[in-house]
Amino acid sequence: MRIDMGDMLPKEAASRRITGDTQFMFQFYKPCFQFYAPSAQSSVFMRQERLQNSMVVALHGCPLLFGRFVVQKDLSVEVSYDPQNPNSPTIEFQRVAATYSELKAGGFAYSLCKKYKMDLEIPDGAISRTFDRPLLMVKVSYLADGGVAVFNMSHHVAFDGNAIFSFMAHWARCNRQPQSQLMAELPGDLQSYATSLVTHTGTEPAQGPVEISVDASMTPRELVLHTTKLMAPTDICACVFSMKLDRLGELKQTVAGSGVLGEGEWVSSNNVLTAFIAQCVARANTNAQVYEWGDWTVFQALDMRRPLGLAQRGLGSPLMLAELHVPAQQLLDSAKLPQVTRNVRHSVEKYSGEYLQGAIDWMHVTYKRLAESGVEEPWRHFWFTAMNTNRRAVGVSCMQRIPVYEADFGCGRPAMTRSFNARPNYVIVFPGPPAADDQSAEHSAMHLYVTLERAAMQALRADEEWAGRCELISEF
Repeated sequence: MRIDMGDMLPKEAASRRITGDTQFMFQFYKPCFQFYAPSAQSSVFMRQERLQNSMVVALHGCPLLFGRFVVQKDLSVEVSYDPQNPNSPTIEFQRVAATYSELKAGGFAYSLCKKYKMDLEIPDGAISRTFDRPLLMVKVSYLADGGVAVFNMSHHVAFDGNAIFSFMAHWARCNRQPQSQLMAELPGDLQSYATSLVTHTGTEPAQGPVEISVDASMTPRELVLHTTKLMAPTDICACVFSMKLDRLGELKQTVAGSGVLGEGEWVSSNNVLTAFIAQCVARANTNAQVYEWGDWTVFQALDMRRPLGLAQRGLGSPLMLAELHVPAQQLLDSAKLPQVTRNVRHSVEKYSGEYLQGAIDWMHVTYKRLAESGVEEPWRHFWFTAMNTNRRAVGVSCMQRIPVYEADFGCGRPAMTRSFNARPNYVIVFPGPPAADDQSAEHSAMHLYVTLERAAMQALRADEEWAGRCELISEF
């Protein structure tokens, strides 16, 4: 059901050029569930009419979600606000036989939600001239015992993980307001830049960054096949693990006391976590013979705004997948965790503002050259090299600061959040839920979304280092 905005439909909004940096390379939809325990307040705050009205108010401040992808004459791409867009955000409501207790007992597994059709079909997110899908889709399921499940799915190019959870929290704040046309204050993370965030210097770098590849000799479909390891869907296994913060603290103390760090050197919790995950995942893949023994690439998602001296808040953060080459002898030996952690810490030093500006300038020049040479969809010919699943590469995105549990519609914060990570060997880290007896408390654990080939997942779960610190809480 398309949301009827009435006179709340924004009259105008600035368009965002998305092919000026790396933002266009994330052409997929990201699904997420937020589960709410039964509450006496649900009948007031989670009513269909109230949620619809507050969604209208929330969307009024986020006109980019009414946008559509527009290909310009020079083949650059914009997310352009279009009040006549027939594919504006949608919201659906349903009642299901499932209970909150049943979902909780099943670990809030994504497959259990699919069984009750509480999700929506995830469409292809590839941008085209005829892209005809909403940038945001929501489905609210009222559970048989009074619980509520809210499914949302947004296009990553328009709204990344931080933005969509910020929007859900904003919608929830609007819902808690007295039912009027007063909008809750729009958070800075949802402010839209008037133009492309990144500028170009006009120079042409001698060579491109090793982290980004481009190939115009193959079709987009051929590129997908070329950069994707051949495997059957049944060979893929997705799990969610919980790691308590004190366990991570123990690892950090181990690194700090190892004598590996020099005077004045330090490592962050994210550095330690990235190194630990990379070691365990690489070891599991090697022990299961999914990949041959050899060196690995470890990569991390890096927000380019700080090193480029740009505004830290707002929509459309340009990202780089920062790479680190790690010898097999170091990555596969758990005793080498301090060395790997130190190397992870220092690997980001390469990504200075000068280096990243050169990467952006190279992309700009190369993109323009492809467009001028007659390549029909230049935005589909770039990819991050580390994302080629034929390579021995393991990635980690630490997102503990994302407001995953801030969407309190009036009956408490979500008791659990679930997403789905489809890419093998790319681990996404979300904060865990607040303590059950204290909704205002900070999280005491992290949730690790791990997708591997089935044999590697079995090896990971049997790995003593991993099993000693990470608890399996859900399977897809």
